[in-house]
Amino acid sequence: MKPAAKLVGQISYPKLGPQRKEMEAVIAWYHGRELDYTTGFMRYGVRYQNGRLIVPLTGTYNIYSFLSLTENDDSPDVPFDTSRNATLVKHAMYKYNVKLGKDVELVSSIQTHRESTNRNFNAFSSQISTLVQLEAGDEISVKISDILLISYPGDNFFGLHMI
Repeated sequence: MKPAAKLVGQISYPKLGPQRKEMEAVIAWYHGRELDYTTGFMRYGVRYQNGRLIVPLTGTYNIYSFLSLTENDDSPDVPFDTSRNATLVKHAMYKYNVKLGKDVELVSSIQTHRESTNRNFNAFSSQISTLVQLEAGDEISVKISDILLISYPGDNFFGLHMI
């Protein structure tokens, strides 16, 4: 029996404020008993803490993440900003190991996304997956360059399984 988990996005309301330049962790995930009412699961020793999955055994794992992203811009009084027309959005998965004491990027995707021409909304998605060698106790997390793009968290998921 190999460790496996899939977490599903949970509705949360991010604090509005200035957009930050560094990557922000996606921490709103259903976990524990909350997963009973979703398509998610946690099996064979995988634990959850503070938005991270903690692996129980050393081995090779497939890690994956899917984020459904939406840019809302429904304010008709604001003129179209051509400087914002193309924006880079980074979606990445990180490993935290106590021995290293820092997050290490494992896989990422950088997309150019364009502001909606109808100025109402722009929907797009990002999916990443890779095989990695993990040690028992490693913590896996998902980060994004603009957390405000996560509008429909129920579509989002991330997980891992030992191969």
